[in-house]
Amino acid sequence: MAGNIRSILLLTLGLIFIRQSLCLTKPTSVKLEDNGYTGVVFAIHYDEPECDELIEELKEMITNASAHLYKATKHRAYFREVTILIPDTWEDKEEYQSPRNATFDGADVIIASGNPRYSQGPNLTYTPYTKHYEGCGKRAVHIHFTSQFLLSDEVERHYGEKGRILVHEWGHYRWGLFDEYPDPSSMNQFYYSLYNEEWEPTRCTRGIDGENVVFDSTTDQFRKCTGNSTDGYENGCVNLPSLAQPDSVTASLMSHYANIKEVVDFCDDENHNDEAPNKHNRLCDGRSAWNVTMDHEDFKDNNNPPREIDDVTPRITLARTKKMRYVLVLDTSGSMNNGNRIGKLSTASRNFILKIAREGSYVGIVDFDHIVTIVSNLTIIDSEDTREELARRIPTTAYGGTCIGKGLQKAFEILSANGQSPAGGKVILITDGRDACGDNTTKAGMQLINASVVIHAITIGQAADDELINLAILSGGKLYHQGDEDGSTGLQDAFIEVGAAGMKDRDRRIEIFRESSSFSPGESRDQFVFIDETVGNRTAFEFSYIQESASPAISVTVASPFASYDKSSPSYSVNTEFRVVSINIEAAKAGLWRFTVQNMLTIPLLVFSNVYTHPSQHGVDPIIATSELSGVKTNLANGEYVTVYAEVRQGFFPLIEADVLALIRLPNGKTKSIRPLDNGSDPDETEDDGIYSGDFTDYIGVGYYAIGLIVSSNRHTRVLDGGNTSLPYSCTLPSVDPVELLKGNIPTIGGVPILIPGMPLPEIRGSPAPNFTRVVSGGSSQVTATPANWKPGDDIFAPSRILDLSVTSTSYDNGTVTLAFTAPGDDLNNGNASFYVIRMSLSPAELQNNYNSIPPINEIDIRYGDPSSPGNAGVRERFVLSVDVPSGQHVVSYVFAMHAVDDVGNEGKMSNLVQATLRRFIPPPPPPPPTTEKVTTEAQKTTTPAPATSSASLRTGAPSTDESPAPTSTSEGWIPMPAMTGFPAPATSSASLRTGAPSTDEGPTPTMEERSAKPAINGSRALAITLPAVVVFLTILAFVFLLASQRGNLKSNVMDQPDGFHDNTAFEGMGGVTQGQYRRNTYTDA
Repeated sequence: MAGNIRSILLLTLGLIFIRQSLCLTKPTSVKLEDNGYTGVVFAIHYDEPECDELIEELKEMITNASAHLYKATKHRAYFREVTILIPDTWEDKEEYQSPRNATFDGADVIIASGNPRYSQGPNLTYTPYTKHYEGCGKRAVHIHFTSQFLLSDEVERHYGEKGRILVHEWGHYRWGLFDEYPDPSSMNQFYYSLYNEEWEPTRCTRGIDGENVVFDSTTDQFRKCTGNSTDGYENGCVNLPSLAQPDSVTASLMSHYANIKEVVDFCDDENHNDEAPNKHNRLCDGRSAWNVTMDHEDFKDNNNPPREIDDVTPRITLARTKKMRYVLVLDTSGSMNNGNRIGKLSTASRNFILKIAREGSYVGIVDFDHIVTIVSNLTIIDSEDTREELARRIPTTAYGGTCIGKGLQKAFEILSANGQSPAGGKVILITDGRDACGDNTTKAGMQLINASVVIHAITIGQAADDELINLAILSGGKLYHQGDEDGSTGLQDAFIEVGAAGMKDRDRRIEIFRESSSFSPGESRDQFVFIDETVGNRTAFEFSYIQESASPAISVTVASPFASYDKSSPSYSVNTEFRVVSINIEAAKAGLWRFTVQNMLTIPLLVFSNVYTHPSQHGVDPIIATSELSGVKTNLANGEYVTVYAEVRQGFFPLIEADVLALIRLPNGKTKSIRPLDNGSDPDETEDDGIYSGDFTDYIGVGYYAIGLIVSSNRHTRVLDGGNTSLPYSCTLPSVDPVELLKGNIPTIGGVPILIPGMPLPEIRGSPAPNFTRVVSGGSSQVTATPANWKPGDDIFAPSRILDLSVTSTSYDNGTVTLAFTAPGDDLNNGNASFYVIRMSLSPAELQNNYNSIPPINEIDIRYGDPSSPGNAGVRERFVLSVDVPSGQHVVSYVFAMHAVDDVGNEGKMSNLVQATLRRFIPPPPPPPPTTEKVTTEAQKTTTPAPATSSASLRTGAPSTDESPAPTSTSEGWIPMPAMTGFPAPATSSASLRTGAPSTDEGPTPTMEERSAKPAINGSRALAITLPAVVVFLTILAFVFLLASQRGNLKSNVMDQPDGFHDNTAFEGMGGVTQGQYRRNTYTDA
């Protein structure tokens, strides 16, 4: 019977492991059982000032959100148990309990200072957002609130109930949903519906009532848009929902605003707007939010069916961060003698105790072979003497069998000694074999997991027990792998990364160089590192070796432009007992440093080199790189692969356009590399958010694959350290009464106007990043199976899915559509695809349901771009297509999708759908109000052409044809144009930058007077000019012009006028007359 129970336990665990194998390796303890979420952690950042009001606001928000969540999930889920983690910078209180395994790094919701990438304006309106690594249906990293947002009295008035906002963000975080409103910088505020042949605002559901308004930059106020549902609306028009909605409108929580009380549901298949060009439809194939949610493991296969629950009030626990407790569980079985594994284990374990374990933490030690020994109970790290005493206890010999489970049982005993709770303890398990003592590994591991202990597993060699991976996954730990080859750094990676977990940024050890390499006898080798200005304090150049030697086995020198260090320097340290040589510099100056290592022995020597440092001064956030993997188990037979994620930040400020190199150590010891990108193309979810993503596909078979990353700057790297961004992002939007907006009442928070959809978004304001280098480990992933008859080099991966296909311009007159996207690769996002297939339809449903049966676009209809010659993965591609515009039809619309094919015929998935609408006429904004100037002189009319005050003021007589300005081919008679960002001010015309292309604005050609009329300076009214003054002015002006003409200098005087146009640019609507000729004629007339 006991055997059957063990079999059932293993089977159940196996099912759980399969379910989680493709999940992000970032740990979470959240579970949904019997309709209640438990293990949810809200964590307050250590820099937040102590504030009881903040705790009360969190409690109220969580309680409110639980009721809304229960309603939105149709009685399927609510928050049952939530922990609020108090930082150790706050005073301890009796009510604060143990945090168990809760940490700030692993929290589901954080409260911390704002991230400008997701800002709506000043600090008070840093709005909540959810940080995503992965795409549709996948768990995100965390939800981010700011204390300013939570504590502001004005927030709920403009953003809605905080509990409803939390449910919106929970949809992002838990179920991988995305926003159903337009990205704030998107031009797709409206689209032409092919279902009802009318212009619709981007929304879900279609029944949402709202007002179509546009922000007029000439008045800094909103007004009603011109246009209608038949002709469309003027550029810059947005639809703002009314605060009161019909009773029939209940969705969608992912679409609109939290202060619309009628909206309580997610869109389902009955009311979802699959046409709307929003991020959710783009990333989720047009599926409804409810459809995606019901496919999540929380609800799939009828998990957690609807249940009537009288009280959904959550139980909220306040916990405070405690000191770290580590137990090293070390394999000393006979197989650890292979490849001197025991020597590597001893060196790395000693280094953890001597250099990595933080002051005030506790460390215990267990060694196991066929006999298990508690080498040391938990001992506080409080002095160098304590560190050295513990380090001496690390075992250095290996023999006997392997009893992993018994070692884990002893770890539980250590953490439970003297009646203390083991919760929150960290076990670091290192082994190269399988448990030879029955199924104790699973039983002992589950005992630790049920007690909220985290297990980090380090496997050595390719024969290590697979069960370790399962335990690491279930406990929220990570997997690392140490190979037998000289270059593997898995043990050091693991100890460094585990030691850094939960540490404050200002105390964090920053790794800038890490390498393991073999030196031949007497060999000397130079290396270089760059120390940047955000770090430099307590910098260490550390070198450890395995070979026992009475004298130091290596000699080290370090040099910079400012100083040099060698064995004669006071900072030079040698410890032959622990085989470590180090040079410690209290304050290393920024710059390029060189270090030289020489093997002093007559035999080859394996040396581990490590350079690390700390923040340069208090209050300066260091640049930090972290990494996660998409999963720790990879089944190639099922088409699985590993995605590598790296996040680069300074505090909460993202670093963009950095260089990220991921090095993947294969089971045979060789290394491959990929370059993760932050370009918003699959697998990267959002462009320029400081998160870099890349897929690895170059597998050689089953085994462990260890991933390390090197992150460095280049001249384009920037820190997004303030202001806003005009790039797409996902965050809570403010909701205001459009009726009040039209009265001129733009709300403020803290005296600063709220950034409302439709208002121009500021450009990115980033600072150049310093020169820096960081190294980080992503952990390891195990390939468990390969396809039948597969061999290394076989092409089993299709090109990645194109997720950023967009329409950048259309031309009604020319019958053209311009598509743009990021090139996929041959294998996912690596290499080059072989060719593209583009398909077009009049119906999005037809493309979605019958994509493969629709004929590809004929090559003769491709006016620009070559589908048979894709660019390198990651480059931007552009195609100009000819489409039919039926005579007499003022609006025509088509839907496009595409995919890439590789050189063996593997076809990528269908891209996101995009709609291109060509219209003959774009409603213009209303004419400017009549002038109130009392006298306008002829000289004022003819001095300098006025800047346009509306799109009508620079019309060329041609009907409007473009939906948005975008580069097009000059070979086809098109003129390149700069891409618009943000919401274009409706009073500014893109036509003012064109030089002969068909106009994209509508309306009559301006008269000569309209072109040359000079506006009042700074928008003020012109002063009345008396008649005598006019006469005097004209007389002087005529005299000056006559004199200039006689001297032959008129041309140069006119040409020197700062007009912003090059002189030989053809002036639109003037029959090819150049700007300079026009201006000379004007002045002559004057």
